Amino acid sequence: MQKKSSIPVRSSAKAAAPAAGKRAPPAKHPVKALHGNHVVDALYVEHRYAARLLDLLAEQTQALLRRRPIDREAALGAMSYLTQHSDAYHHPREDAMFARLAKRDPRLVTRIAEIERAHRAIGSAGKQLLSALQRLQKGNPADEAGVASRMGDYIGAMREHMAIEERDLFPRARQVLDDDDLAKIDRAFRRVTDPIFEASVREAYAAYNPVVRYFAEQPALRQVLGVLDAFYESSLRLGDVLFGGVAGEAPTASKQLRGEDEREASH
Repeated sequence: MQKKSSIPVRSSAKAAAPAAGKRAPPAKHPVKALHGNHVVDALYVEHRYAARLLDLLAEQTQALLRRRPIDREAALGAMSYLTQHSDAYHHPREDAMFARLAKRDPRLVTRIAEIERAHRAIGSAGKQLLSALQRLQKGNPADEAGVASRMGDYIGAMREHMAIEERDLFPRARQVLDDDDLAKIDRAFRRVTDPIFEASVREAYAAYNPVVRYFAEQPALRQVLGVLDAFYESSLRLGDVLFGGVAGEAPTASKQLRGEDEREASH
């Protein structure tokens, strides 16, 4: 029986959350163009990034449960990103958008309050998990069972949380927030370039090398990359490689986002 996450996410939502060892399904609203509600589009993209890191953590959880070695450095890198980047930039932008959404649609006030509490609970749980992984990194195998439990809870809570937002709040934000609302959110919480998925591989590897190495060593990606040494020095963006923005495919949402930022900077 799958253990329910102990991290509070909601009180009344009924969104199904994938088990910790299973990959989360792709977002139901993939970003094709970034016009109009670009704040909402950016949040969808960032969920996609977080989902890929949750997959990484889920694989480490399953390894721990089977008493197999885990990639401790990659797990630490993923949690460092989720606690230092997502909690610092993604969640505050969501909270700002949800505050405006609550004014536009008062029926969502209760649900938004639940989501805001979940942001705090997930942030706290993430920091505790990061500390547990740091202790494990120091070589205390007695912590493995506790780390596996914490990691499973965190993964389940994050996946469920993102599913609720994408089901109940993001679509409504697209419908009712106007350009003035979105412009004010942008001014108050300027979006920053993602340090893993939107930086060049070279820059991402310098900042989060265990995470980039982990992705590069996946069999499917190795077939695309060919020579790994050249990849680590590449100016390609990791998100474009992981999400199909190479080999002549359509640009990813992250590339479009950055294109907008670069055009604004040039004016």
